[in-house]
Amino acid sequence: MKLKIYLGQLLIVALLLTGCSMSYTTATIIEPGMTTAVVDGNPVDKVKVYSREDSQLFAYGTLNHAPEDTQIRFVWKYLTEPQIIHEVGVTSEGESGVYVFSTLVNDGPWPRGDYSVEIFIDDRDEPDAIAEFSIK
Repeated sequence: MKLKIYLGQLLIVALLLTGCSMSYTTATIIEPGMTTAVVDGNPVDKVKVYSREDSQLFAYGTLNHAPEDTQIRFVWKYLTEPQIIHEVGVTSEGESGVYVFSTLVNDGPWPRGDYSVEIFIDDRDEPDAIAEFSIK
C-alpha cells in the first residue's frame, strides 16, 4: 500500500515538472556602471553624469560564472518621463570575469533627466544589475 502511494506521489511530481519551464544559471552581473569610452574591452572611467552633447553612452557590468551562450539583455530607460528607449541583447562566449557592454547613440542633444540601464541574464524577470545616471 505504501509503495502505491509513493509511486502515485512521484508520478504527480513528474507530471508537474514536465509542464513547467525551469531555467537556472550561475551567471551574475556585478559592478554595473557607466563610462565615457571602452578601450581594449575595459571601461576607461566611471561616470554618473553625461552632457547633453555626448553622442555615445556606454553601460557595462562584469559577467561572472557564466556558461557559454548566456544571454544578456540591456534595457535603457528614461526615468524622468518613464519609458523604455532602447533594448539590446548580447550572448556571452562563456568567459567569466569579463565586461559586457551596451552602447546608446544619439545624433542630437539628449533630453535632460534621470536614466537607468537594467541588465538581465537569460529570461529573468528582475534585473540582475542596474546602472543609473543623469544627463545635464
